Amino acid sequence: MSTAHAAALANKTADGAAIVTAPGDWTAVHAPASATQATATKAAGTGTVRHVCTGIYAAFAQPTATPVAFTGNVVLRDGATGAGTVIWQQAIAVPATASESRAIDISGLSIIGSAATAMTLEFTAAGGTATFETITLTGHDIT
Repeated sequence: MSTAHAAALANKTADGAAIVTAPGDWTAVHAPASATQATATKAAGTGTVRHVCTGIYAAFAQPTATPVAFTGNVVLRDGATGAGTVIWQQAIAVPATASESRAIDISGLSIIGSAATAMTLEFTAAGGTATFETITLTGHDIT
């Protein structure tokens, strides 16, 4: 096989390849120290830019031998942490059992925020001693 032919064949294998991540996708992540509230914010865009939440991941874990029960909410805010309007929420509960964890993992969403406004995904409170919260917010922008 000639070098020119191999190069042409290599170029052909890329034709029609699927784009796995759309242009303009973004992610906001927060995995703080233990006993700390997890909150991730995508800063406001300018003008008519709106954030669109396409995925939500939230996890709560208590890996210690002295667990505490936890019941709280994970909220998606159209705005800043602790202040924006709640546009989605789900309860999460973890029993007082050592090495117990719970997660919320939702994709395929299309939750649209307000123009020129931040979008925040967060737990509404921190867990107890030696507990861990993790948050991941994914999305893209529209105008």
